[in-house]
Amino acid sequence: MNVYVRWRPSHHQCSFCKAHDSPTISRGTGAVRKNLHLVSADHTAFQEPHTAEEVRISVARLAILRGLAAIVESSDDAIIGNTINGTVTSWNTGAERIFGYTSQEMLGQSISRLVSRMGEDDMAGSLDRIRRGERVDHYEAMRCCKNGREIPVSLSISALRDSSGDIVGAVKIARDISATKLAEAAARTTERLSAVSRLATSIAHDINNPLASVTNLLFLLENENLSMEGKRYLATAQRELSRVSHISAQALGFYRSKGEPVRLSSAVILEDALALYLDRCRTLGVEVSRDYDGASKIYSHPGELRQVVVNLIGNALDAMPSGGKLHLRIRRTTDWERHRQGLRITVADTGEGITAEMRSRLFQPFYTTKKPIGAGLGLWICADIANKYDGRISVRSSDAHGRNGSVFALFLPL
Repeated sequence: MNVYVRWRPSHHQCSFCKAHDSPTISRGTGAVRKNLHLVSADHTAFQEPHTAEEVRISVARLAILRGLAAIVESSDDAIIGNTINGTVTSWNTGAERIFGYTSQEMLGQSISRLVSRMGEDDMAGSLDRIRRGERVDHYEAMRCCKNGREIPVSLSISALRDSSGDIVGAVKIARDISATKLAEAAARTTERLSAVSRLATSIAHDINNPLASVTNLLFLLENENLSMEGKRYLATAQRELSRVSHISAQALGFYRSKGEPVRLSSAVILEDALALYLDRCRTLGVEVSRDYDGASKIYSHPGELRQVVVNLIGNALDAMPSGGKLHLRIRRTTDWERHRQGLRITVADTGEGITAEMRSRLFQPFYTTKKPIGAGLGLWICADIANKYDGRISVRSSDAHGRNGSVFALFLPL
């Protein structure tokens, strides 16, 4: 014989429980209220227990209910009950922890409050299937927390039936799988970086021989009778070829420079990097302005710092295909968070701006806003180089019309 639990209504019960004669759990008491009686499968109520055996059975059943209530309340997972129309009827401590809402805030409210703003509403479809008596298998979905944060959850949904077997609601078990998703993403990134490392090493090895040939040819050109402009071009070519050789050597060690850093002028580094883009600036109609601190020297590997600046300037020009303003600035400054002196190199543009969602992912490997040509490694490598010197790169940007533009700031401690 199947046994169902029926609740005798009291003034403490919620409207759902009164409507369906279903049991509720009182938060904070740790026990089920004592005004319940048992009904048999044919829905006829048992009489109040009179014999010792009946009392023993009733107490045992109450103990089981109390144990189940304790399990629900202590679960790390969110266990949520709602009516067939989506009104929340139970909300455990796990749900409070995961979603941020207290039981007082959610009881009697619509479960749709948790619907993700990023994806489709799967809740309505799940409730429809429950109403039809269909099984809702395990699935993953996004949910919105009280603080607006979107989290991935693993869901299991079961129908809630009354003593007559009619479906009156649903019970959802939701588990926050944010950490699992981050671990999976980290594993995929590691695998891709490993592949990129192997590819970079192969390419660097293959181009070393032609690099050596070009270097020798440029050396021979030094003895030729060149004009002043030709000598200037030759010096630029030799400097950039040296940078290519340095990048190639870095690629063989996956962009790790060897040797000790040297004291160098950050203004010279910026001017060398800007010289590569002056023709492009003129073509695009980009106005360049400079504001350098006179005492702007820092310890660094020249190739690494130049690589960062070249990348930032190139990105700024990419954001201004129809012209604009490019501002380069160097200032001594203070990192108030860590109470240290340093140098801030700023590259600002009046380009299209970067959305908040894009900004949150800019420094992740393989994330690019330049599809299909971008590899998504430039800013990630720049941030890694900054971290190598115990520095950082920050970004401020606006894509609002009339106030659009971006400011990238590289901080390096002195």
